[in-house]
Amino acid sequence: MKQNASPQKTQIIIVSVLLGIGILVFCVLLAIAFRGNFFPFAASTTQTPTVPVAPTVLVPTVPCDGQTFALGGTTFQIQNLTLAPDSSLAAPPTVSGIAYWLQTTEGNYLFVLSPTPENISLQTALTAESSAKITWADCSSITYSLSGPEPNPANISNLAGQLTSGLTIFFQADESGNGLIVRGEITGMILP
Repeated sequence: MKQNASPQKTQIIIVSVLLGIGILVFCVLLAIAFRGNFFPFAASTTQTPTVPVAPTVLVPTVPCDGQTFALGGTTFQIQNLTLAPDSSLAAPPTVSGIAYWLQTTEGNYLFVLSPTPENISLQTALTAESSAKITWADCSSITYSLSGPEPNPANISNLAGQLTSGLTIFFQADESGNGLIVRGEITGMILP
């Protein structure tokens, strides 16, 4: 004996199956829309805040042609100069094209120029309107306006303790350490 299903029961089964599929599709669409934030209210109250990560920016740097010291129309290569064990200070007497830099207190740069004929003639060409520019290995630079040359009554060995802020250039006149100084005040700075 076979029982025939009533057409009304068949319709209820078909509607139930379609309704179930519809609910399932709706849940999938919600899951795609929220992508992991489906139950934000169920999350813990001690969440760690997410910190956005900035992309790494690589800036190509162009290396400078060493450290230079431009004075008037002359450019010098910079070399370090250190105090001797007896605290005396002297630049090599016969070297042209080199400006010796004594690393001193912050805020002042002391450069010593050897007593070569080129350097001695340069000191007489400098005026109060002259300028100097230091360019470091990272391409940063500092520009100074210069005062006129003035006699240095003290020996070069005593100069390191008498510096003021800015730039001091010592033109060594002879091997004994006597000479002239030129001071400079900063007028501009370029950072890399």
